[in-house]
Amino acid sequence: MTDVTGAPSKLARTWRALTSGDERAWRWVRTSAAVALLAGSLVYVLWPMLADFSTYGFHDWDVSTAYRYLTVESIKKYGEGPWWQPYQCGGATGWGHVETGTNLVSPYLPLYLLADIRTAIRLEVLGQGLVALAGTYLFAGCFSRSVALRALLAALFVLNGRWALQAAVGHTWHLQYGLMPWVFYCFERSQAPEKLRWAIGAGAVMALQCFWGAIYPLPHTALLLTGYAVLTAAFGATFRPLLALAIAAVVALGLSAPKLFAIIDFMSGVQARLIESTEVIGLAELVVMLTAPDQRYGVHSVRVPAYNWHEWGIYIGGGGLLVLVVGVLFARGTREHALKILGLLCLLLGFGAFHPSAPWTLLHKLPSFASQHVPSRFHFPMLLLLGAAFVAFAANHVDDLVRRRPWLDLLLLVPVAIVAWDMARFSRTPFEQAFWMEAPDDIRRAPEFEHRLNPPVQYVHRDWAAPVLLSMFANQGVIRCYGFDDKFEVHAIPKESPGYRGLAWVAEGEGEARVVEWTTNRAVVEVSGARPGALVAYDMNYDSSWRADGEPALELDGVVAGRLRPGSNRIEFSYFPRTFRGSIPLFLVTLGACCWRRRYGTILRAWAFRGARFWRRRAASGGGDRADGRP
Repeated sequence: MTDVTGAPSKLARTWRALTSGDERAWRWVRTSAAVALLAGSLVYVLWPMLADFSTYGFHDWDVSTAYRYLTVESIKKYGEGPWWQPYQCGGATGWGHVETGTNLVSPYLPLYLLADIRTAIRLEVLGQGLVALAGTYLFAGCFSRSVALRALLAALFVLNGRWALQAAVGHTWHLQYGLMPWVFYCFERSQAPEKLRWAIGAGAVMALQCFWGAIYPLPHTALLLTGYAVLTAAFGATFRPLLALAIAAVVALGLSAPKLFAIIDFMSGVQARLIESTEVIGLAELVVMLTAPDQRYGVHSVRVPAYNWHEWGIYIGGGGLLVLVVGVLFARGTREHALKILGLLCLLLGFGAFHPSAPWTLLHKLPSFASQHVPSRFHFPMLLLLGAAFVAFAANHVDDLVRRRPWLDLLLLVPVAIVAWDMARFSRTPFEQAFWMEAPDDIRRAPEFEHRLNPPVQYVHRDWAAPVLLSMFANQGVIRCYGFDDKFEVHAIPKESPGYRGLAWVAEGEGEARVVEWTTNRAVVEVSGARPGALVAYDMNYDSSWRADGEPALELDGVVAGRLRPGSNRIEFSYFPRTFRGSIPLFLVTLGACCWRRRYGTILRAWAFRGARFWRRRAASGGGDRADGRP
């Protein structure tokens, strides 16, 4: 076979390289086959969602999309960041809420700004699925050279029923479990000689988990990485894993500070989310959850303690279950023992509060974990850990054969494809149920923002949750909203209330107030007929980061207020996260340290400290460019 010049064609050259046993050619063919298998399986699972971009998702999809739409609204319409969310429950911090604004520090931001929100959210799900597959494939490569074994772990971790069930109901935070194998991959690379800087990568990925709303995946990743470092250090009699862990922790804290500090500020105050978690399942129930092929929403293959099947189903089939069992029974070695111990710990944690001294009962008393429930979520990372133990065990028998006979790796991809197909065909089912909601064609945007008691707009066919996204389209806030804890206190007054006085009013004495300029983070109120120093209220839930004319705002019956300056008939309320004063400088210094090179160290340090001083001044002024907070 030749081309028009008479030289052998590329296909012929590739065939000759394969028949001659060329290692690079065989690696390219094997990797291409694995990539096609994994990517094709993921697209097959998601196809019911990708086939029609005109619909909206049910269950939690409305609020998950609204969390991201705030970024679009704030940037495109007002040129601001998603610092405050005025549309939910009378107003609450956007940046300090774990799941809000997660597309700001994200490669998907241009997609959200340029494309329709329905398109962007679908492509984010696809993108995060591919990220999870790639990270798991690389992590498995730390234990085996076999493409088939790497693909097996990637399929087991991403194509299982739990990933599909959680994504299909709009639990977008669950997608950030896909960053967990990246963290472990970077940590593993840091254990090689002269590769300690890879620990920075592990910390950076955990910081991304924070920015991307990983309310469960981030604490789980931090817990398991800590356990892995301690166990490998103990079994290997070396301090290197602990040093890498310390570097990763410092980097994660510094780089995630702008989001993390705001979250801590919010959750330690008005949203101190403490949840009871007494759910219990047994081994028999778990086996059914792992092997029951019916992955439909609303169907229970076995009795579950609470919530719906999407929190419990985790189909991997008989082949996947065999992989886990073999990994537990036969894997040997320093890393293998660490993986097995942590995997079995996840198994026990997932059983829940079955005893006063059960692992979950004790863990649930600690900060961060006290705000979590449904401990079966630990069974998801269990697949990664025990699956990696199996890969390490199987590599002892497969890698040498594959090195000598590369074609065997292609042959091993056949049973991997069978396991992947078995999971994919059932994981597709949840997405067939997920995206059926349609918005009305005539959503009109109100000229002025105001709070309404109930959503002013409903989907054509309603779901159980009150829609937030459609209310944002209509420029209306919803008091009885979905997306915050039941204990969240709402003080803003809806328009339907008998005591409603408008979006702004004079709270002391006579006078009238009206909002003349409004954005998601800012309101300019014009006052007439009021005495100097009159107290003016803004109908928005109070938060410590609110400012009035550059000074800390006052709280009046739970809403924002400020005093009118002498000689002025206007007052400006503005919101800018107060935690930025310390978190942005810490972020810049950490970023400069991570990028440090001897040659560029002086320049980077100068930039970092200049940026830190600028953000301290900006935060002190409430986000404005002048000392009084005005733009």
